[in-house]
Amino acid sequence: GQIELTSFPINPRVTPYSERKSSRGRKKEIPTEGYACPHPACDYYAITAEEVHALVGNGKRGRHGDIQHFRCQWCRRDFTCHRNTSLYYLRSDPNRVDMVLWFLAEGVDISVIVRYTGHADATVTRWLERMGRHSTGLHDLLFRNLSPALVQLDELHTRVRGVQGALWLWLAIDPVSKILPAMHLGRRRQNDAHSQLHDLKLRLLPDCVPAFTSDGYRPYFYSITAHFGSWFRPFRARTDHWRVSPRLLYGQLVKRRQKRKLTFTLTRMLSGSRNALNQVLAFHGYLPNIQTAFIERVNLTIRRGVAPLARKTWALAQSPDHLRLHLEWWRLYYHVVRVHESLRLPVPGLSRRYQSRTPAMAAGVTTQLWSVGMILKKPLYPALPA
Repeated sequence: GQIELTSFPINPRVTPYSERKSSRGRKKEIPTEGYACPHPACDYYAITAEEVHALVGNGKRGRHGDIQHFRCQWCRRDFTCHRNTSLYYLRSDPNRVDMVLWFLAEGVDISVIVRYTGHADATVTRWLERMGRHSTGLHDLLFRNLSPALVQLDELHTRVRGVQGALWLWLAIDPVSKILPAMHLGRRRQNDAHSQLHDLKLRLLPDCVPAFTSDGYRPYFYSITAHFGSWFRPFRARTDHWRVSPRLLYGQLVKRRQKRKLTFTLTRMLSGSRNALNQVLAFHGYLPNIQTAFIERVNLTIRRGVAPLARKTWALAQSPDHLRLHLEWWRLYYHVVRVHESLRLPVPGLSRRYQSRTPAMAAGVTTQLWSVGMILKKPLYPALPA
């Protein structure tokens, strides 16, 4: 099946090819929805809408004759369906790649996969890096113009082979849809907090100001207030001043420990009123408490899904870039493939029957369950401004 994906028009003023071509000739038989001409000089470059672009099927080739080729009738160029996918110029069996990537997203160590499949360590690593880069592009394409009402923030401790000191994985979750719109791998410093909030801000609608909750880590306050506000010039002032958005709600859950044991907790509001935050929480069915339970639960999920993040493990990542690509693949798998039990919906009229949903479906980004094989075959095109 084809993956549904909103087409971001590269040239919205281009005339559909069906209006340019002659009405003579046989009708198109091969579906081309989701594919596009990959040549930038073509008028129909990166336009995936079948009713607009000029693609037709051009036979199947490959070792087993199963790789579909397309031809652009406007620029007269041929390309394979693997163009701009993770399978491009990859001679390995797609089913084997599918299985290996599924194992990697379910927390299986690369050394175990090597012993089970017989593939070399470098081969498995190359497949993972290809999919990690592809997942980064798909995440940027899918998760944009979001409007979450709630966001929880936290950071996760990890180590990488050959890197001095610990690295931290910064995460943000929407508790309602369970999506992870922003993620950053770095140190535990103020500039890393700014990088995390900057990534989150770019994925939101311009007027979206979610309610935030986090632990008591101080850099969160400076990063949140720096990204949700506006410049203004007071009366008779010579310079502009930064004013935090009056709609910003931010509460912290501060944990006090003694000898690694939690002694007591306290909550505090750093922006907005506690009553307003409680109203937002109650509207979405949550108790009126400042807490970080959802992001803490995701920390456990990601430690179980990415082998290098497991506690007391020997499966450390070889480099920060390798770990970052592994995380990007896991996040896409978590968003569009893995079913989330808390998001299922009861089927009307049928008792104890539920419709399974992924976080991407709950957020309205997709309308169906994806598979690893569908992601492997999904071409990625740039979404340039109109």
